[in-house]
Amino acid sequence: MYAELLKMVKNKNFYISAACLLLLVIGAVVTGVKEYNEYVKLLQRIYHHNQNVLSLTSPHFAWIGLGGYSFNVLSALYYFLFPLLLSIPLADSIYRDQSSGNLHYQLTRMGRGVYYRKKFLFAYISAFFLFLLPLLLGVVLVNLLTNHWDYSSFSHAYRQLMDGTLQLPDNSFEGEKKTLFSSLLAISPYWYIFVYYVIGGLFAGGYVCLGLAFSLVMKNRYLITLLPQIIYMVCWAVLTITNKLGWDPFNFLVPSQPVEGLSYHKIVIVFALQFMMALGVFWYGVKKNEDVL
Repeated sequence: MYAELLKMVKNKNFYISAACLLLLVIGAVVTGVKEYNEYVKLLQRIYHHNQNVLSLTSPHFAWIGLGGYSFNVLSALYYFLFPLLLSIPLADSIYRDQSSGNLHYQLTRMGRGVYYRKKFLFAYISAFFLFLLPLLLGVVLVNLLTNHWDYSSFSHAYRQLMDGTLQLPDNSFEGEKKTLFSSLLAISPYWYIFVYYVIGGLFAGGYVCLGLAFSLVMKNRYLITLLPQIIYMVCWAVLTITNKLGWDPFNFLVPSQPVEGLSYHKIVIVFALQFMMALGVFWYGVKKNEDVL
């Protein structure tokens, strides 16, 4: 694993990918905080007499994926482009070993099974953290820029909102109720967003491993890198056309829960299918390349 980490650190594509992810996060944070400051000033003028409204108006909505107080393009782009941005430094690692002539040496030194297992695990774990860490940085940046770290007042107001006991001037906040992981949001937005980011990281690892798996049966480096994004977008297009949005990873991975029809079992089923597909193609590719050594 350490050798794979050194290879990744020496790969300039890793820095390109990390820079793109960080720029999207920083841009989304700046935009989200600006919108929050404007929105909270407006609500303070309109609902200054109602503390419940102000409690539900929380800076954590500027965290990446929570939507903010208007459509945040950069936040949406992070969730739309992450399969491509994560695949750029990771999906073609076996292809690069083949092209450099290093593959034969690695297989001789450690054996086929160990080599391919390490490649798969490293790609999955690296994609997980490369997806997760910029998002966690976004949480810290929002809190720093708004000087807000304690969200207990929001959680208290949200629990009352879910119970129907929160006194509000109108029903404009009904849309804040979440279908999934609502109990976590009632405990703390930190738990809610962390669980969503971890689930996103698990799917990110799966998409990168799909690219890695197909690199064993394809010889086009650009197609190998693009394939996870292509699969992601084709699923989005097909499920949008067929009105099955609750099954679409682009929609159920976003913490704001932008569509109806979301459920836990759909997330589990799609994840299982994705992971089994990655493992299946990877196993087939390993068998197909048995004559390499």
